[in-house]
Amino acid sequence: MYIVYSLADPVSKAIADALRESFGFEEGGQFNGMRLFKCEKANLLELEETHLHADFLDELHTDLIIILSRHSSAKGVPSFTVHPMGNWNEEAKLGGKPKQLAVAAPIGMLNCLAAMKNRNKTQVPVTYEATHHGPLLMTPAFYAEIGGDERTKTSKEAARFLAESVFESLDIEAPYKKIAFGIGGLHYEDRFAKRALEGEYAFGHMISKHHVENVDMLQQAMERSLPRPDVAVIDWKSIAAQEREAVIKKLDELGMDYVKI
Repeated sequence: MYIVYSLADPVSKAIADALRESFGFEEGGQFNGMRLFKCEKANLLELEETHLHADFLDELHTDLIIILSRHSSAKGVPSFTVHPMGNWNEEAKLGGKPKQLAVAAPIGMLNCLAAMKNRNKTQVPVTYEATHHGPLLMTPAFYAEIGGDERTKTSKEAARFLAESVFESLDIEAPYKKIAFGIGGLHYEDRFAKRALEGEYAFGHMISKHHVENVDMLQQAMERSLPRPDVAVIDWKSIAAQEREAVIKKLDELGMDYVKI
């Protein structure tokens, strides 16, 4: 598997520096001219440009890609997050392609979320974010991010925390009963994260209430996940009645069971 960072993102680089310092990554060759570091459990790839447009990462031909990044929050709220990639509508301002989802990695994301939760001794929340932005990858992949104000994002302690959590996640198998994709909620999918950390679901794609009118995208959310979901989990009260009806009609067409939370 590969962990990917970008020199264009100082937070991403700081997390990668912490990985190299703590886990014995040594420089070992290149991939398409980009520096590659290796240890027994993982490869660490250095990008010069932003990771948002790195669709070429599919050329790594691997089973999982974890992208290290900062998370920009309008309110500067500190957070540690994981999320899948993709664009629910016709906009693709931050990489990917309009109305295209990357392949989600529900088990890898859950393992990383659980490792973050296990290590977290602070009041900074650990949560999922809904699916958003690029790159568009057909390799199972997800982002692991530090969010908040500049003090949080540039903290060496935060970078070390995320590095250790990501590396720990490679060795754990967090419990879950079913693979799911999430419908509804806000951009920070706290209710889905709670159910995941309680051992109920491993979530792949999550479409927040802000994009839930795009019911034509639910088939992609179901198909572009490895493993594929067993069930759709709907944050029921977050969605208007008319939108719920459209969602349920589409799920019935797709033959996908759903549960309400």
